[in-house]
Amino acid sequence: MCRDIVREKFLNIYPGSHDELSDLFKLMEKFRNERNIKLKKRDEFGSQWIKSEKTVGIMLYVDLFSENLEGLIKHSDHFVDLGITLIHLMPLLMPREGENDGGYAVKNYREIDRRIGDMATFKEVISHYHNLGIRICIDYVINHTSDDHLWAQKALAGDKNYQNYYIMYDEEFIPLEFEKTLEDVFPKIAPGNFTYKEEIRKWVMTTFYPFQWDLNYKNPKVFNEMIENLLFFSNLGVDMVRLDAIPYIWKEVGTKSRNLHKVHLILNLFRDVLAVVAPSTAILGEAIVAPEIILTYFGSEELPECHCLYNASYMVEIWNSIATRDGRHISRMNNTKTLEEAVWINYARCHDDIGWGLDNYNLEDMGFEPYSHKDFLIKFYSGEFNESFAVGELYEFNKLTGDARNSGTLASLAGLERAIFNNDRYQWELALKRIELINGLFIFRKGIPMIYSGDEVGQLNDYSYKLDKTKSHDSRWVHRGKFNWEAKSPVFEIVKKIIDLRKSVYKDNPIMKEEVVNISNNNILCIKQTLSKNSDEIFMIFNFSEDRKWVYNNELGNHGIKGVWRDTLYGKKISFDEETTLLGPYEFFVLKKACNCETGFL
Repeated sequence: MCRDIVREKFLNIYPGSHDELSDLFKLMEKFRNERNIKLKKRDEFGSQWIKSEKTVGIMLYVDLFSENLEGLIKHSDHFVDLGITLIHLMPLLMPREGENDGGYAVKNYREIDRRIGDMATFKEVISHYHNLGIRICIDYVINHTSDDHLWAQKALAGDKNYQNYYIMYDEEFIPLEFEKTLEDVFPKIAPGNFTYKEEIRKWVMTTFYPFQWDLNYKNPKVFNEMIENLLFFSNLGVDMVRLDAIPYIWKEVGTKSRNLHKVHLILNLFRDVLAVVAPSTAILGEAIVAPEIILTYFGSEELPECHCLYNASYMVEIWNSIATRDGRHISRMNNTKTLEEAVWINYARCHDDIGWGLDNYNLEDMGFEPYSHKDFLIKFYSGEFNESFAVGELYEFNKLTGDARNSGTLASLAGLERAIFNNDRYQWELALKRIELINGLFIFRKGIPMIYSGDEVGQLNDYSYKLDKTKSHDSRWVHRGKFNWEAKSPVFEIVKKIIDLRKSVYKDNPIMKEEVVNISNNNILCIKQTLSKNSDEIFMIFNFSEDRKWVYNNELGNHGIKGVWRDTLYGKKISFDEETTLLGPYEFFVLKKACNCETGFL
């Protein structure tokens, strides 16, 4: 990456800021020189590791999983046994004292949360897991700091330099102008986007919570400070950095201050700086926005941005399809295309809620009324709907409109909790089949599969959060319970088998192309994958119903699905030359074309 390119892009964002540009180059040179030999060896292969089908991730809170960083080292066998090669450690940097938005209100970017350890132990964690062939991802909150961060404290003390690190105004006029077009992130528990600070008689922009102060990226010094933190993490050996709340980092009066053009320019410059100093470090962008907007955060071939993005829409469509028993919802998704050097993070659950941002046009075209359907999903996954198997809770419920999102673990939402509570063996078996299907849906797709910790052992909802006054207002804690090391569920072996199969099926032959194969049975989803080498093919069939379903094989012939194929999961052979194929309740196949010697039919 040429310095001239970085210079041009920096001065495009910050015209005339030559001193700050000089400071940026000094930072880059410093961290490049300090990067150790092992990391430079990794850099030789760049970020290609994100495209490997061997990359399988898990996300977790250290304190909930193992109490502290030392415990994380002791429990490394859990990840090795499961087949994990990437661990995303949820917020572990030093958070604000007291309420801190689950760790996303950061007090110090260079220190670890004292409740779980210190920086020296974190370095041991990285070294330990690297020796096991497991990479590390951490969260980096770039939109805001906590109000007790050193910069904020200096701003409160009257330091004009640090007041310019944040977005703040002497008069309420400009904040009121902002509010005309801004939306509330948390309208129920944290309405409004500004907080008045009596100490300095200023209105401070606080998009998320009053204790989270939005950074001012119009100040080039802020950009350099945040780059310095990014390079600090990469030189520790962090392999992937999750940039939190990226759509919000650039603000303009008269706009929604989300997804503005300058956001993309900044992300592209982040990527360029990493390409020079730490090319093996990947950026994971958190942009929970409409599907067509999410795609823009990959950037373009000429101006790349994030290496990875969360496929949030896919998570929503999985649960939509499970509730409706209708595979068409997933088949109509159109956001699967990425850049050559970028991948989706595919998942079924995460630390956050499920928001029902569905494509209304597709819903109407399939015969669903959007408002009624959203209401159905909200009630289905809270367990209110009479025929629901799910047990979950409402998040951000609006009494006036009935609107809400849903919280819950994968197992509880998939029916395992209700089946256990009712001592219903049949429903227990169906719930396990659903869990297997859901894991198959995201682990076998193109991209990096990401498991939410606890879901790999079938952990159920934890209602103890209601007894904690710091958490009781936030139902997301129902799926953020402490890891249950005593769990005896068969789910672990189910998930392990699917991960092992992913690695054996694709080996060093990654997925090049995916296409949906549409058939007349709405309960069935069919996906054909073309692999990179020799144009090998994988054909997958998923039954979203708890009933047996038939596939008419003549519908598959036009897509090249003929002859005898073998299910790689359980070994069953299927001849698509026959009239029909039968799938059992929630059954799915991951099929490879069988050679003549193994068909048994020829």
